[in-house]
Amino acid sequence: MPELFDALRPLPATAVHYRQRGWWRDGTFLDDLRDAVEQVPDQRAFISHRADDDRTTVLTFTALADRVERFAAGLYGLGVRPGEVVAFQLPDRWELAVLTLACWRVGAVTMPVSLRFGRREVGRMLASTGAVLLVTTDRGPGPEHVEALARLADELPSVRHHAVLGDPSATGALDFDAFLRTIAPTAPQGTALGPDEAATVLFTSGTTGGATAAVHSLNTLYAGVRRPLPFPPPLPGQPFPVLTPLSHGVGLRNGILRPLVQRTGALYRDEWDAGRWLDLITAHLASAPFAPPAVLASLAEEQSRRPRPLPAWEAVAVMAASPSPELVGLVCRTLSGHVVNTLGSTETAGITATRPTDPPERAARSIGGPMPGVELRMEPPAGPDQASPLELRSPSTCLGTFDRDTGRLRWRAADTDGWYATGDLVRPDGEGGLRYAGRACDRISGTTQLMIPVLDVEAELREHPAIADAVLVGYPAEHGDLPCAVLVPAGDHAPGLAELRTWLAERGMTDWYWPTRVETVRRLPRNELGKVRKNVLRAWLTGERPLPPTDG
Repeated sequence: MPELFDALRPLPATAVHYRQRGWWRDGTFLDDLRDAVEQVPDQRAFISHRADDDRTTVLTFTALADRVERFAAGLYGLGVRPGEVVAFQLPDRWELAVLTLACWRVGAVTMPVSLRFGRREVGRMLASTGAVLLVTTDRGPGPEHVEALARLADELPSVRHHAVLGDPSATGALDFDAFLRTIAPTAPQGTALGPDEAATVLFTSGTTGGATAAVHSLNTLYAGVRRPLPFPPPLPGQPFPVLTPLSHGVGLRNGILRPLVQRTGALYRDEWDAGRWLDLITAHLASAPFAPPAVLASLAEEQSRRPRPLPAWEAVAVMAASPSPELVGLVCRTLSGHVVNTLGSTETAGITATRPTDPPERAARSIGGPMPGVELRMEPPAGPDQASPLELRSPSTCLGTFDRDTGRLRWRAADTDGWYATGDLVRPDGEGGLRYAGRACDRISGTTQLMIPVLDVEAELREHPAIADAVLVGYPAEHGDLPCAVLVPAGDHAPGLAELRTWLAERGMTDWYWPTRVETVRRLPRNELGKVRKNVLRAWLTGERPLPPTDG
């Protein structure tokens, strides 16, 4: 993996170009932390709430700097050296944030792992990156998972140590407190990561295709933080409610790095509960949320059920390619009068956004235009009503990607002059922006070889009174892919194929768009951002593997 990281360094011309435009720099986030300690030492950096004992820990910038040095000393004492990978699967607590910065302090590369990934996926991530240290919690998704990770750490030759946050007795792992939290700050100077080196490995959720890892530098992360939020930003010292996991790129940038650069704060909670989140937001006067559709819907429904005196937000932002009009309306009635819609990815950070000055309903029909610093290009569509593949180039795009299972390089910015094929399909929205049309690997050709507009069909299916949710997934046929409607019934009755086709016919939908098969599930499998894992559904439809439990 060190060889791959070296191969991903940006070209000198690229580094000069983005530095001249202010997107990249020679300093790092550790420099930002030192500046914050000098300028606002007692200002809150992180506010971390634990659900199990209802306890809140507040770290000022001074306290944060001290803990980073202590954790760094612990990492160095465990033998972690520059260029090595440290993996951690932890809840959203301040320890995760401090560990991230401490790794960079000793020159290590971080690999945050979502709590939703099981032993199989975690094992492949550890093996492909050659991670030398695994840090987990004593709780995790369940005791079986905790024990499975302990066995995994013992089996993999690259993992030299396994540390547990909490009680390590059941696993035989190292005590996080003894080896990391309470160590005197004695890590040597001169080991910190440089701004253009590989700094973090972020794994994509694998919603449509094979699992991929994106490698970011401190500068590509900085560009994503320097880019303004698509709605009014937090005021100095005002905490940002981090409603996406810290193991995700959005959570990393907004929950750990933005407070250092912009002297704001970050508010965490380690378990999801919409009511408690609204209580915390109210108590700490937090800034407007920026969250996936399912999270915003949960907050809006809870606020409708029991209103709180929330701060007056000019707008809230939804991380969705195509939020429903119903969600936009609900959020406007309960949280803020304006909704901004955004498109982004693990590999590139923010791509497009609507504006807070747009009519609120535009968020349901558009992804807006390019964010600052983002260049877009699209191939001409193949025909009427056909969408175009989207490519982009930006300072926040990762250095490269590699395959999760083999560790082989998939894409490198230096090979394409920075242009990255997002896999998204778009078309003009008629208002000077773009409308999201789906994922390229979600395309369904039908038997006509013309692409079915998947999102349009899904939107019509969700209008059926007996359907709570629906997606359209392609399955192989003799002359192309055929569309299967996977439904979540709203009640006891799920409409059959004939009823669905009649419904779509009555609404004037082109007949070759109609599904040729119907399946029902209790819940759709989703990733940590609420995106439907269509690759899982596709494998289930073709009989490759069973549908995993979706009760969580």
